[in-house]
Amino acid sequence: MIRLQPGPRSRRGFTLIELLVVIAIIAVLIALLLPAVQSAREAARRAQCVNNMKQLALACHNYESSNQSFPMGDHIGRNTNGTGMRQDFGHFVGLLPFYEGGTIWNAMNCSLTAFVGANSTVNGSGMSTLWCPSDDVAGLTMPNTPDSTGWDDVYQPMKYSSYAGSMGTFAYRWDDAKIGQSNGIFNHNAGTVVQPGGGTYGWSGHFAPATIASITDGTSNTLLYGEHAHSKIAQSDPGSYYGSNWWTSGDWGDTTFSTMFPPNYFKSLAQEQLAITNGTLTEKFPRSNNFNMTAASNHSGGCNFAFCDGSVRFIKDSVNSWNPNTVKVSGGSSSWVYAPSQQQGVFQSLGTKNGAEVVSSDAY
Repeated sequence: MIRLQPGPRSRRGFTLIELLVVIAIIAVLIALLLPAVQSAREAARRAQCVNNMKQLALACHNYESSNQSFPMGDHIGRNTNGTGMRQDFGHFVGLLPFYEGGTIWNAMNCSLTAFVGANSTVNGSGMSTLWCPSDDVAGLTMPNTPDSTGWDDVYQPMKYSSYAGSMGTFAYRWDDAKIGQSNGIFNHNAGTVVQPGGGTYGWSGHFAPATIASITDGTSNTLLYGEHAHSKIAQSDPGSYYGSNWWTSGDWGDTTFSTMFPPNYFKSLAQEQLAITNGTLTEKFPRSNNFNMTAASNHSGGCNFAFCDGSVRFIKDSVNSWNPNTVKVSGGSSSWVYAPSQQQGVFQSLGTKNGAEVVSSDAY
């Protein structure tokens, strides 16, 4: 018997319409999936940011246990000839032995200001604990340009910080006799130092380093650190790309911020400058500017803040705040008088260490 071989089966492929439908379905699934992936990544970045701030808060408490005070925000340093200089290293440098930066601390020549060639290694080292994962430019290094030299004209390969210490609601300059009235945790400690050839260098005012005992508002109601995203400053003001948020500095707009304005109050420096040009806003600080002095982050809806009890909490941009535009400022460049025309908000109350305000735990 002869068996007939079956003929080849005709195979039916996708029609153009079916292919387009499949592609459309895949595109919709990707569109639905991407926000979830991005949200998960941001949640991870935010969690790492919380961990960074927790480490800084614990380092501050260990520092306080060893030295009976929190670190100085800024202080008088020494020039290469031994004479006094207004600025020296900030609180993040002083904390180094307490958040695994002992090697960098050992490289620090504490007999000289941080901003000379002898300390360029420290300036260029940086600490990853100070870099929020959502602040993608904090870990960059200042390039070697004419503007990147220290007090002795030596190149400083500076790194940056995503965080800053709270200097309270109001700000007084280092040479203002009222600097002791600053109500936050960090500021220039001013005072005087003895010059090598005799005499003194410094100012009559003095801001004493904060202690646990000086935080009479309660450590759980007082801000210690807040986010100060370098990328927001860098992207909105090219001139400040390398000139702000220096991690070794305790100066204004570098590693200190004020609670005058609520978090992320300004979208950009250009917005702030336009408001000043239009007369709807005035500068509230005798040094730096409103934008650089305000807490800011790349997290959606608010910023992470470390409190003086070591906890880290997320404060929304919509936190209760006074209207900062109504805060009147008078005086000269080195002597400012603040006259708030209304009661301060919750955010301003959190910024003070001894304002005697009562802040409910559910108020923010």
